[in-house]
This record gives sequence, structure tokens and C-alpha cells, in this order.
Amino acid sequence: MRRRLLLLIAFMLAGWAFGVLDSRIPMPSSSTVFWVGNLGSPWIVLPFFFGWLQRSRRWALVSGLLTCTASMVGFFGPGGAWGPASFAFVASWLLVGALAGLAWGLFGHAWGRSRALLDGLALALPFILEPWAWSLGLGYVQGPVLIWYVETAIGLALLVWAIVANRRWETRTRGAGPWAAASR
Repeated sequence: MRRRLLLLIAFMLAGWAFGVLDSRIPMPSSSTVFWVGNLGSPWIVLPFFFGWLQRSRRWALVSGLLTCTASMVGFFGPGGAWGPASFAFVASWLLVGALAGLAWGLFGHAWGRSRALLDGLALALPFILEPWAWSLGLGYVQGPVLIWYVETAIGLALLVWAIVANRRWETRTRGAGPWAAASR
């Protein structure tokens, strides 16, 4: 139990540090740097990874929740570069972060147990879809196009990784029976 609590503290500190560092990116006047700091998809990587490390769903949910919430606190809080902001605005983002942390902590946990393609897609697709969702929602591409291409390329690389890992897992567990994947 003590090890788990220390891990949760480490996850929270990692999330908070990510939030603080990311909050410092959008402040420059360069629009390129601004958009790098406002990408949404990188925020799900830590909850996914820390959920992957957990043996139980409950701890995966808790670690995803605390990691993403700590990221939001780091982004908007005293360590971040935002200063005083509207309570309702910050509270709404804390809620979004908490829900995303729960979901991607669970996706990470499931990925660690079965390498199910759906769980790998949950990590890759936000990187692929975010740039195009912005342009569809606004009717034009906002910010430098190169950033969106890089984010999409990262998503495609994650997608290939998820497909390869899923196929390897299925090949390795195919001859061991239907319950082999669940027992690993």
C-alpha cells in the first residue's frame, strides 16, 4: 500500500510538472509556440501510461484522475503562468481533466492487460483527429499548419505501434486459449 501511495504522489508530481511546463508555452507572442502549448492530445499520455502501470482498475482510475487533475492544477494554479483566472473557467477545465484522466487511466490499464486495439486507438486517435476537428469546427486551419502535421504524424506513429503491439499480443496468446490474455 505504501508503494502505491508513493507512486500516486509521483504521478501527481509528474502531472503537475507537465501542467506547469505546458502553461509556460502559450505565453510567447509567437503563434507557432502558442499552438504547441495548446495541443490537447498530449494531456492524455500521462494518464494512459500511469493507468498502464497499475494492476487493478481502481488504481488505474485513481492514478489517471490524479495525474490529469494535477496537470490542470499545474497549468492554471500558482505554479502556472496564467495568474488569476475565472473560477468557472478553471473549474470547467478541472472537470474535463478529471473525466479525461479517469477514461485514459482505464484505457491504459486495459491496454496493459490485453493490448486490445480499441485501447491503443484511444491513445492514437486524439493526435490524429485534433487538428482536423479544429479546422472543421472553425472552417479553417488555425495556427501554423506544420504543427498540425507533426501532431498527426505522432498520432499515425502511435497508431502503427498500437496495431503492431495488438497483433503481436494476439499471435502470442492465440495458442494459449481464450483466458490467457486476461491472466497476464
